[in-house]
Amino acid sequence: MALIGKIREKSWLLVIVVGVAMLAFIIGDFNKSSGQQEDVYGIGTVNGEKMDEPKYENYLNNARNNIFQSKQMQNPGQQATFTRQDEMNARNQAWRTSVVEKLMDNEYKKLGLIVDEFELDNILYGENGYTPSSLSAQFTDSVTGQFAPEELRKALNSLQESNDPNQVKQYQSILDYVRQVRLEEKYTTLLTSGVHTTSLEAKKEYYNTKTVKNVSYVYQAFARIPDGAIGDPTEEEMLAYFNKHKEEGIYKQKASRKIAYFSMYVFPSDADTANAVEFLNKLAPKFKETNKDSAFVLKYSDEKVFASDSTAMARPENSGVPYGNIYPLTIASQMENAKVGDLVGPYISNKGAILSKVLKFIPEKTATVRHILLTAQTPEAVETAQKKADSIIKVIKTKHNFEEMVTEFSQDPGSVSNGGKYEKFTQGMMVPEFNDFSFQKPIGTLGSVKTSYGIHIIEVLGREETNRPVIASIVKSIVPSKITVDNTNSIASSIIFQLDDLFKNKNAEEHAQLFDSIAKLNASSVRFEIIRDDNPQLAGGFSEIAEGKFLRLAYEEGVKEGNISSSPIRDHEQIMVAYVASVITEGVPTFDLVKDQINTQVRKEKQAQYLIDNMVAFGKDLKKMAESLGVDIISEGVTFSARNLQVGSEPELVGVIFSGLADGETSIPVKGQNGVFVVRIDATADAPATEDYSAEKEQLKSQDASNLRNQFQNALIEGAQVVDNRNLRKYGIR
Repeated sequence: MALIGKIREKSWLLVIVVGVAMLAFIIGDFNKSSGQQEDVYGIGTVNGEKMDEPKYENYLNNARNNIFQSKQMQNPGQQATFTRQDEMNARNQAWRTSVVEKLMDNEYKKLGLIVDEFELDNILYGENGYTPSSLSAQFTDSVTGQFAPEELRKALNSLQESNDPNQVKQYQSILDYVRQVRLEEKYTTLLTSGVHTTSLEAKKEYYNTKTVKNVSYVYQAFARIPDGAIGDPTEEEMLAYFNKHKEEGIYKQKASRKIAYFSMYVFPSDADTANAVEFLNKLAPKFKETNKDSAFVLKYSDEKVFASDSTAMARPENSGVPYGNIYPLTIASQMENAKVGDLVGPYISNKGAILSKVLKFIPEKTATVRHILLTAQTPEAVETAQKKADSIIKVIKTKHNFEEMVTEFSQDPGSVSNGGKYEKFTQGMMVPEFNDFSFQKPIGTLGSVKTSYGIHIIEVLGREETNRPVIASIVKSIVPSKITVDNTNSIASSIIFQLDDLFKNKNAEEHAQLFDSIAKLNASSVRFEIIRDDNPQLAGGFSEIAEGKFLRLAYEEGVKEGNISSSPIRDHEQIMVAYVASVITEGVPTFDLVKDQINTQVRKEKQAQYLIDNMVAFGKDLKKMAESLGVDIISEGVTFSARNLQVGSEPELVGVIFSGLADGETSIPVKGQNGVFVVRIDATADAPATEDYSAEKEQLKSQDASNLRNQFQNALIEGAQVVDNRNLRKYGIR
């Protein structure tokens, strides 16, 4: 049975499900033993009604399944991994599905929409004129390739009559799925049946898309205003803007908690470094004596890599070679003067503490050249660049002015400041044509080669051959010890104790200033997490333990502004101190909460006024205006339906163009989204006269229906009171 086979294929998912379920059981059991209050919210509510947790879990398992299968298909032959991010994505998918289903069920009830058993059977098996469900694709006749309803019937009967409760549950899930799809079809049909486009709308659309205004305009972006040209917004300016705009939707607040925190990073101490070096020193005699270097490295090194060929060649950090074994210049003489079998180190690198053994030496050739790059991609550009290169070579041979020519002509920013030089690079570091010229042409040769970058004028300055050591290395990672972590944690605890005392009898502004000062004293900066009450989750990508502590701080009983974390919050290599910066109520915000947003808007207003004042001085003369501002006059044809112009999305510009300006008229300076513009109407190409707008009518109706189908679920969610309690419940908070 195809369906049963597909069900059995998913048995791997039990491993993930059991693991997550065990974690949920442990946390849940802890909550019960802690005397948690009655579970009012469950995993969440929609318009005050608790969500169906078993259904959510079912959707969650399906989402995990789909994500895992998708990853497995992307990398066939490799075992896919299910990451924490995958789990978060699955949870979000399952949550949205559950919320939408809850809202849709209520819609169906209000409208009296049902799918009875007769209709369900007809949809399943494609009978009595019904189109069969999507299940039909899995049950086809092996000869004709057509839907075989009897095969589906057998599979469903087998599931329904099974002694395995999971298969019976699967049977019911299939019926529920088909029923839900049909109900949604009925609902969207009702919605789209109400979509109507009038002849007037169709006519308007015709002229909006067919009438073209050919315009010229000067546009100056806010980003081009010189630093210091305008002053910073003052407190009075920002307050005035806030009072004028605070009721606008963009500033309306959701009920939430604002958590301020700063991090103290746990770095290895000198003692941690000394311990790593001591470990290697104790190991040195055995490493020196062994003739089984490979086994020794694999046993003792934190980096389990061994090679005895050129891939293990060691080079100093200034060699310019970004791969292989790189050693610091401080031990260059030791490494270069060592003999086979000698130990070098321990020395410190970005990998940790290293003890190296010289296995042998291999000669390595390097070349030093200088070049001038003339970029060219098309055949025509290459031909032009080659002619230019030939001329430059003649001048260099006559005047011996290579560096001067580099400054004037080279388009390689990486070498211009160095006179065009590339020093002591190894075979294979450059593109093949450049490489061959550098290593095969006699020293002193001046010529040109074509590469994928364009034409290179190259002079070979020299070549060397250096004996490079091939080394085997024991790497000991330098990581913070428990003592180091405890010391940092102790400092953070002391800060919390001090803050607790300093915060007493202070207001919110003083709390913020104190917290910022202490963060700076600890070489850190304050960051924020805004946690919405209806969807309490963090955006910072913290570990689960850290996330739980943040949420507990934000939602502990009696929480108020100024509450400080009772203990430091550890998250991998950082230890954080946090406090509740504000408890935000829904509706119009306080000025302090949106001060940064207001600052941005007031700055934009000041920038616009600065540009308007400059542009007004030139009246209607676009040429002088453009020359003064250092920009070009832009010319293009614009329709009223245009979404993007040459300067990007500027709906205000389109609006002014179609505001009634006659051909030859020029607008005043107008503030747009990202800059200020002055536009002139050069000519209008009117839409061809017609009385037939049927194409536009059908197009608008189709677009409106499509938008309705795609957006009605989001509209239902936005209009509902949805509370996501999964995280607070997970950590035993609510």
